Amino acid sequence: MPTAYVYVFLEEGPVPAGILETSGTGREAAARFRYGRRYLQREDRLAVDPVQLPLTAPDAGREYITEEGFVLFNGIRDAAPDGWGRHLMDRAAGAQTLSEFDYLVATGESRVGALAFGTDLSGPRRIVLWAEEQVESETLDLAGMIEAVRELDTAEGLPRKYRRLLLRGSSLGGARPKATTEYDGRQWIAKFGRADDRSPMCRIEFVTMKLAEQVGIAVPPVRLEKALGQDIYLIERFDRVPNDLGYRRLPFISGLTILGAHESESSRQSYRGLADQLRRFGSEPTEDLKQLWRRMVFNILCNNNDDHLRNHGFLWDGRGWRLSPGYDIVSFPQVGTERDLAIGVGRNGRRATIENALTDVASFGLSRSEGISIAQMMQGTVRANWEKLCVSNGFTALEIERLRNCFLACDETIQGA
Repeated sequence: MPTAYVYVFLEEGPVPAGILETSGTGREAAARFRYGRRYLQREDRLAVDPVQLPLTAPDAGREYITEEGFVLFNGIRDAAPDGWGRHLMDRAAGAQTLSEFDYLVATGESRVGALAFGTDLSGPRRIVLWAEEQVESETLDLAGMIEAVRELDTAEGLPRKYRRLLLRGSSLGGARPKATTEYDGRQWIAKFGRADDRSPMCRIEFVTMKLAEQVGIAVPPVRLEKALGQDIYLIERFDRVPNDLGYRRLPFISGLTILGAHESESSRQSYRGLADQLRRFGSEPTEDLKQLWRRMVFNILCNNNDDHLRNHGFLWDGRGWRLSPGYDIVSFPQVGTERDLAIGVGRNGRRATIENALTDVASFGLSRSEGISIAQMMQGTVRANWEKLCVSNGFTALEIERLRNCFLACDETIQGA
């Protein structure tokens, strides 16, 4: 039975929190978890998963078992990679088939959040099934990463010279090529453009994030670089804070985790559900609810229809969960005029209109007039600035025209305004 100790990085460093066991495959796959007695006695303990693994057991004897359909507990699954990271691991593993547990425990220090895993109580370490030589993790520059991404599109396996990318890119979520890097004493995530991209996705994400900042959304610092003729988008990590030991890792959970939802039912969840959970688990719900309202409205205004639950995050502040800075906010060009977001907006489901959002404005602690006032300000700011930002960041006239229909909601008439 595959087993790992689960560590949580607290102020003092990695602390063993409990034991994870997995069993079965396919529909029979399941996981078990037990908190350690010493961990439960700590004043600074926090739940690995506030919904599926709550800190309510009187002692370390309680065993949690995943519900049907869940291979891992959500809070633990948040520490595993997604498409790009799994792609790198599959290349490294060759003919071996990796399980969800394998992907989870083979990730390295760059994984999101504050969890880590190990085989014993001596400390966390990567657990890999494939033969792996010792490689340095911090010697690929941005150009080297671009070269690695290009070669990985065509090469078989994972060439040895690019195994460094495995350490820096396999721990991260999302489908696009990315890796961690360090700049000016901070950690960043680098996303890479690809030769076959139909749209300049790195520049689009950069512009969308700058627009988000202009309308009052909390976002991390972002940069736009270029190497070997391709764009590179950089976003500073908000789950790593420099300290005397290097970096402190901040506990992170996704929207899936705070809702206790299965990946397959993400589209049936909603912003109202996230708001309800902020009231339940949040340390500053009043402030965060208003911020969540702005994010939902902005996703409508810029047509960010990839706002699924893994693209909503929460950070532990020592008292409760706070809405994380915004990330993965990207305008997506599409034909037609009707728009849907990835999760529910209001009484008309996922329909991406300001009017639909206003049908549920009270869930965010706002009156209708307050919601209208914020939405109007955001409409005007986005309408006045999106094209200017595109021009100043090197978009061609054709690229701007392709992006124009992302901002149709900026001209929506709001009833009662």
